[in-house]
Amino acid sequence: MKDRYEVRLPRPVRAPAGAEDLAAMAEMINEAGTVAVFGGQGCAGAHAEVTALAGKLGAPIGYSLKGKQFLEHDNANAVGMTGLLGYGGCHHALHHADVLLMLGTDFPFSDFLPHGRTRIIQVDNDPERLGRRAPVDLNVAGDVRGTVAALLPLVEAKPDGGFLARCVEETERFHRKMRHYVDKGPHIKPIRPEYVATVLSDLADDDALFFADTGTPVIWAARHIRYGPRRRLAGSFSWASMATASPGASGAQLAFPGRQTIALCGDGGFTMLALGDLLTEVQRRASVVHVVLNNSGLDFVKIEQQEAGFVPFGTDFTNPDFAAVAEAMGAKDIRIEDPADMAEGLAAALAHTGGPVVVDVLVDPCALAVPAHVPARTAAGFTLSTARQVLAGRLDDVIHTATHNTPLI
Repeated sequence: MKDRYEVRLPRPVRAPAGAEDLAAMAEMINEAGTVAVFGGQGCAGAHAEVTALAGKLGAPIGYSLKGKQFLEHDNANAVGMTGLLGYGGCHHALHHADVLLMLGTDFPFSDFLPHGRTRIIQVDNDPERLGRRAPVDLNVAGDVRGTVAALLPLVEAKPDGGFLARCVEETERFHRKMRHYVDKGPHIKPIRPEYVATVLSDLADDDALFFADTGTPVIWAARHIRYGPRRRLAGSFSWASMATASPGASGAQLAFPGRQTIALCGDGGFTMLALGDLLTEVQRRASVVHVVLNNSGLDFVKIEQQEAGFVPFGTDFTNPDFAAVAEAMGAKDIRIEDPADMAEGLAAALAHTGGPVVVDVLVDPCALAVPAHVPARTAAGFTLSTARQVLAGRLDDVIHTATHNTPLI
């Protein structure tokens, strides 16, 4: 006899939604004037089905960081991401659609999800995740790929009345803004991290495995590295643990020897953990490419302090020459201080086999990533932090940061 106090956890559902749920979904969608899609990791393997549904509905497709690699490529309806990493027309799409289809995502930043006029249908293979982040009108437990495939013949085609076009145009406009420091990157010192990530994206293999630390490297990985059917991005995106890029890449290289494996590291994370991993990688001759964004600071912690309205404190530190340290440990070493050397240096790192590489890139510590939508609470925090910095006699720091990011603000 089972203990009556036994806790039974919900089990993931691998089958598509049932007929009743499919009919309810189709009814809501057919009654709506506009529909938007927001997809996450649960859309893995469902690219063809999701893009076909969005094409039929004239629906923009936004995605979480985990969903980007599965939905952005080969997608005319792609409108970027929401959240503080966000870019493009995703936020507008989510908040102005009549119906939002949340597919395979448990997006944790509920401030960026609609809580008003937009009706939400959430589909997830884990029932426990349904309705956790935003008020949902219809919860559907089911596999995303199977559910969307079964839903497709039940919905009526919708012509684009301008909603999709506006979201796509806003996305293209934001991409043009993001390219400012990419296009000018070869001539800007200190080196812009946007330029580093874009050159890395251009040079890496189509099946490269990217791992990003959860500081500012994840911002540049989200915005400036392209993913596709075989390229993958991984990291501690749910737990936000620091310094996971190097150990993740190391494990992946041992599991998939010969496949290009790239760790995009913050300098804080690199000194915290990756130097120990590097010894193991040298011993195992694991061909991991570490690209260290060296700005002599815990940049994301600084951002969080400013968001909370504080004067940044304790986030700056003095780094060694990481290339020299890597050489002493037996790894291939490359140091890039001039943007003109970026392509050659990264190409050499990616071509190296038989052991790890450390690329020490001196990047601009003032580089900012401004999201497409800034919540009022976040804006108020940064405003308060700026005022306090001025009152504390740090006006020069404020002006320096502003002048280094004028085209993005």
